[in-house]
Amino acid sequence: MSNPAHSLTQEKTALARLVEKLRQEQALLSETASEGMTDLIGEKATIVAEMTTLAGQRHQLLASLGYADDESGMQQWMNEQGSDDDKEIWAALFDLAQDAKELNRVNGLLIGKKLSINQSALTILQGKSNAGNFYGPDGQSSIKSVGRRLGVV
Repeated sequence: MSNPAHSLTQEKTALARLVEKLRQEQALLSETASEGMTDLIGEKATIVAEMTTLAGQRHQLLASLGYADDESGMQQWMNEQGSDDDKEIWAALFDLAQDAKELNRVNGLLIGKKLSINQSALTILQGKSNAGNFYGPDGQSSIKSVGRRLGVV
């Protein structure tokens, strides 16, 4: 195989599956309960491993043909030797990658928001927050008065 575009269809299919998983992840992150997240993370990891293997093979082939072993090398190869079909698949792959990047960014924000909410809940449950606590663990008032004492001369 001396055509770096040979596996682009497989890469595009894998990336489309990843985009779908990222959309599912976003839906789960938007819900209160996140059942199924563990399975989804495993599925995403499998797809990413497949994509990494395919891209690695493409990069090795590009290097063996004298091109840079990255996306710039692939673009150069496309400009010089790629067929119209190859260029179309490459463009679709690039568009899907942009979609995946944006979904991943938004999902990261949602994860950060959930993490913050969970951290706040843990802080409250562990009693580390003094805000709103009128009594300490010993049952004594935790509010310190700085005014004068009533009934004391």
